[in-house]
Amino acid sequence: MMMTINMMAIILIVFISIAFFTLMERKIISYSQNRKGPNKASMTGIMQPMADAIKLMNKEVNLNYKSNFFMFMLSPTVNIFCSGLMWFIYPSAFCFKFMKMSVLYIISCMSVNIIAVMAMSWSSNSNFSLLGMMRTISQLVSYEINLMMIILLSINMSEQMNLEHMKNLTQMSPMALMMTLIFMLWMITSLAETNRTPFDFSEGESELISGFNIEFSGKSFMFVFLAEYSSILIMAMLTSTMFFSMTPMSHMFTPLYLTLCFTFVWTRTSLPRFRYDKLMAANWQQVLPVSMTALLVSFSLKLYYTKNYNQN
Repeated sequence: MMMTINMMAIILIVFISIAFFTLMERKIISYSQNRKGPNKASMTGIMQPMADAIKLMNKEVNLNYKSNFFMFMLSPTVNIFCSGLMWFIYPSAFCFKFMKMSVLYIISCMSVNIIAVMAMSWSSNSNFSLLGMMRTISQLVSYEINLMMIILLSINMSEQMNLEHMKNLTQMSPMALMMTLIFMLWMITSLAETNRTPFDFSEGESELISGFNIEFSGKSFMFVFLAEYSSILIMAMLTSTMFFSMTPMSHMFTPLYLTLCFTFVWTRTSLPRFRYDKLMAANWQQVLPVSMTALLVSFSLKLYYTKNYNQN
């Protein structure tokens, strides 16, 4: 019973964090464009996320008469459910601890999210939704390979599949010297995996209107929206753990975490969108070869130092 209450508390905290993260994003974007942004709901617009949530929950859910009703209603729930499950791997004041195979758990949840996107597109029975799904799936699968390469690099350097031990890999030498380059590749991959600017091709308003979620409205759209922003916060959490040796229980975690979240917003305000063909070419011709080379170098260095250590 206590475990269920703890899980519900974590999910509630995550949803509240997502709500106020959207407010932070709208404020940063508005001030970067020399305008006010949300400032009417309550004091300085602090209740704007709650007003948006109430509006979405009370809007009518429009159904395409050719859609698959059961899958159409279920797929957004699966999407937000998979995003919510990934929050249970982090230690917190609610008695949760790191899972022993937490890295495999994260990879599995990310893979199921792709299936949820496919289900949302297929059940909508819309041409625009189909085109958005094809672009989204190809983008996510391509950059997920690079994501796995970087995670394999981290596993090789830490010799662990547990984030509690992997968080110490930045203290390792001399392999830690390559972490600056790997961190840059990780941030690029994170932006592509979360469909953030300049890689937001799943929701290209100019050509796809809203991509794979074009037919969703009301509560269904809110679930898709929450899952997308939950993935941003999860990637920021993973980054702080893997590259900065910080966990939610660390003293300096909050400033670092807010800085990483600000980075996702800052890229949206500063960088223009890529062309889709350039996005895919950047992964297969530049990002992925560099990450594979770094992985091979890390294996070679690990083998070399392990061999010398055994000889001594």
